[in-house]
Amino acid sequence: MQGPAKDINLQNISVLVADPGEPGFQITRSILRSFGADPVVHARNVAQASKLIERGTVDLLIVNYHLDGKAGASLVRSVREDRRNPARHIPILMTLGHTTIGAVTLSRDAGANMVLTLPLSPGGLYDRLSWMANHPRPFVDQENYVGPCRRFKDAGAPGGMERRSVDFEVDEDEEDEAAAAAVG
Repeated sequence: MQGPAKDINLQNISVLVADPGEPGFQITRSILRSFGADPVVHARNVAQASKLIERGTVDLLIVNYHLDGKAGASLVRSVREDRRNPARHIPILMTLGHTTIGAVTLSRDAGANMVLTLPLSPGGLYDRLSWMANHPRPFVDQENYVGPCRRFKDAGAPGGMERRSVDFEVDEDEEDEAAAAAVG
């Protein structure tokens, strides 16, 4: 992550935690409340989460990837793709108990802003929330992807190769002399 995190204010932020287990929800709620978030609401499955999201009172969604099996990404995708959904643009954090490149890619491609590996820690959750708040990404609405722009880090040129072999500054006096020599 880039640079020092700026403080974030979660007071009066309504958070929906879509997690199949009560212990996971209790830990998440405790951490979020320590940050000032209120209310923190629990949905145990996709159907409950969808109903609560449709009401339009959710400011932040935290989804467990294993909601209803592995339907966490499906919930994220449905929120992002529904043009009538008032929560379509809210920040979404996906939590993963077992992080694989496939699960991370699926979460990202579904439209999650960030992914966080379980178990949660206050520092880890705060860092992800701070990153989402302090580094907003443009919202993309294309035929095969809806969500925050997936390009959020500058990886440089492919393979570390730049197009130019050497970058140099041009001295205007030398440039004028070279042009005069070419003409005369």
